[in-house]
Amino acid sequence: MGSTSAFTVAMSASEVLQYAAAFFFVVFAVASAYALVKLGSTLGRAEKVLDDVDTNAMPLLQKAGTTLDGVNANLGNVDQITKDVANITDRLDNVAGAVEGAVSTPARKAAAFSAGVQSAVSNFMRREPGAPADAAAGAAGPSTADAGWSYDAPPASAPAAETPVADAAAGAASAATNAADAAADTLAGG
Repeated sequence: MGSTSAFTVAMSASEVLQYAAAFFFVVFAVASAYALVKLGSTLGRAEKVLDDVDTNAMPLLQKAGTTLDGVNANLGNVDQITKDVANITDRLDNVAGAVEGAVSTPARKAAAFSAGVQSAVSNFMRREPGAPADAAAGAAGPSTADAGWSYDAPPASAPAAETPVADAAAGAASAATNAADAAADTLAGG
């Protein structure tokens, strides 16, 4: 009996190992099944999220594309407006230059004409009746050229006018000729 009991014990030890291995595999199978069920539910939720993203994201992306197209169109309009404003500014600059030229050139010529008339009248008023033109210029004091004024005076070798009235008339005629030349230059675009 001694050998039979050793065999039963030995057999029972191998049976215990088999039962332990079987129990381990059963526990492992149950744990694996639980993990697979949890993984399946997680994958189901992930699939649902992806479906929601697919259904909701596509319209959002289409709306964003439409919005970007509208923004690009408005930027094109702003670019056109900027070009138009630049063109208007250039035209206003040209008009301002033309107005300045139209006003300043005749004003300068009118000032030259009035200076000629003033010079003729002052020469006429400074002369004494019956005095020659050279004596009146010397008696009047410093010449207008010394005082900073300049006008087209007749050359020194030119014969003096016989009367103060004739000299004043010649000065006025010279000023009128200058004014007519200035008007002709203005009309010609000069």
